Amino acid sequence: MKLGADSVEPSTPRELFPLPAVESGFSPYDTAADGQRFLVRATPQQQAAQPLTLIVNWPALLKKGAATQ
Repeated sequence: MKLGADSVEPSTPRELFPLPAVESGFSPYDTAADGQRFLVRATPQQQAAQPLTLIVNWPALLKKGAATQ
């Protein structure tokens, strides 16, 4: 932007920084309420997948545990 004494002239838009691709249906960025910062939604770095423990037929396990007490 070019600021004059009584005017503001916009320049050609250009990329300030690369943004990660986020397929969430929302904009990947916003501005802070005070207008001083950009807020960027980023995906965490590649992390090792955490194992998922799935307990099936848990009511039977509860009954079995109660019977042994």
